[in-house]
Amino acid sequence: MNLRRRQKAGFTLVELVIVMAVISVVLAIVIPNLQGMQAESQLTKADGELNTLQTAITSYWRNNSNLYPTNITTDLINASPQIIPAALTDPFGTAGYTYGYLSGNDTVFGDYFIVYTQGPRRDTTSPAWDSTNQRVTYTGGGRVVSNAPVRKE
Repeated sequence: MNLRRRQKAGFTLVELVIVMAVISVVLAIVIPNLQGMQAESQLTKADGELNTLQTAITSYWRNNSNLYPTNITTDLINASPQIIPAALTDPFGTAGYTYGYLSGNDTVFGDYFIVYTQGPRRDTTSPAWDSTNQRVTYTGGGRVVSNAPVRKE
């Protein structure tokens, strides 16, 4: 007669706690990295779209008697010929859901435009025309493109 009892197959409480601890550590490392990758992909998208808008605004200027658009969404979509097929949405929600846009005229430089996004930190990116140095300056963590030189302060 066999006096040994058969052990039931399964995990002990200690084994389950160890597995849960390992999973928690792995998640604590992976989740922040995934969030950083998401911000990086949004920034890459914004950089590409800012370059597209810079080219589109220049094209609009050439086809409309050297005038810059007053609204980069409606003017570029409704232009003839159409310059962009649909509104480009800023992943960081700078001006509602579109990119920020400014245009103006400097007596020395001439007409200029500025397109910007506030960036992943969503801090205020405040681009402004620096008439003394004939360039666009800005603060904050966003991105700025223009037909003029751009400098981050």
